[in-house]
Amino acid sequence: QDLREHFPKLEFYLYEEQTQVLLKRLEEGELDCLILAELEGMEGFGSIPLYQEPMWLAVPQQHPEARAKAVPLSNLKGKKLLMLADGHCLRDQAMGFCFAAGIGEDQRFKGTSLETLRNMVAAGSGMTLVPRLAVPANTEEGGVSYRPVIDPVPGRTIALLYRHYSVRRPCFNELAARISSLMKSLLG
Repeated sequence: QDLREHFPKLEFYLYEEQTQVLLKRLEEGELDCLILAELEGMEGFGSIPLYQEPMWLAVPQQHPEARAKAVPLSNLKGKKLLMLADGHCLRDQAMGFCFAAGIGEDQRFKGTSLETLRNMVAAGSGMTLVPRLAVPANTEEGGVSYRPVIDPVPGRTIALLYRHYSVRRPCFNELAARISSLMKSLLG
């Protein structure tokens, strides 16, 4: 709503797709810009960093980590996490943190959406990492406990991507500045 008020002539159309599909649509000129998590292989586009988003741990409410104020990443060493299926950028990011920290992937299941992963956690089938913006205001909701991860904090950079030759770069700069400001107040 804030963006609509600040940019009343701008028409917003939101598309939610896997990263590679979005990048192809941007490259082909079907989309003007993308807001997504930065990954390797995006060097061919212009990029304006918007904000850093930490990842939180989602565990069943009866899990021992559900009682912790925050969970050190080292506590997860040797454990297995539920992950999204191949092609989801969140999977790639989570796998990067997990690999570096000695955390494995539960191969028995691959989710098709964050909501599916939440339901699997609530059913007691495992734990997962979720982006901070996907954590509900009530961190004890629907059978799932959400806890910040620390030492180090796994996170990702959310950026606005555009074609290098786009004449709309000044518009993207304004949009990025507004989003950054909003997210700074939201994430603290």
